[in-house]
Amino acid sequence: MSICKPAFGGILLVMVTAATAGPAENNFIDSLSLTYGNGQSDTNVYRLGIQHAWDRSWFTNGNWHVTGYWNAEVGHWHSGKGGGHESDLYDLGLTPIFRLEQKSSHSGHLAPYAEAGIGLHMVSPTSIGDRNLASVFQFGNNLGVGFRFGSHGRYDLGYRFQHISNAGLSQPNQGMDIHTVNIRVDL
Repeated sequence: MSICKPAFGGILLVMVTAATAGPAENNFIDSLSLTYGNGQSDTNVYRLGIQHAWDRSWFTNGNWHVTGYWNAEVGHWHSGKGGGHESDLYDLGLTPIFRLEQKSSHSGHLAPYAEAGIGLHMVSPTSIGDRNLASVFQFGNNLGVGFRFGSHGRYDLGYRFQHISNAGLSQPNQGMDIHTVNIRVDL
């Protein structure tokens, strides 16, 4: 029996338990996210994430500022394409994200943002559909846009492009391009 499914379930359970364990002001976790996406090799990507906002802002003069957060996600990829590889893959990622956002997100209006980050991922198995990622350790490059809305910008809806690759550390390095839609709720 593969250890991937039990490990994935265990990590998912820890994330949900930690996010709901007490008052939001006492938690390390600031928000929860759900992600759905499509990638090469007819791959659907499903992720659950937790975020921790940084207590820093830069370039705070004017209507915009730069801030950031840690994004930890567990994911399941499923490919409907053959090619001699697995049809399911499990993903664990941690990414620091820098975000340029409009300050009005805290006043209840729509507040657009753009964000970017490069993080580390672990995948198992190392192939899916007709794509061979070649190693367990991967890098995830992210570029995204979206907007915050609701009271104090509590809700977040965004699009993200992500490229997963081992950066040539192992061969073949086919990587995966993924387009996702994310919804996030502050706790």
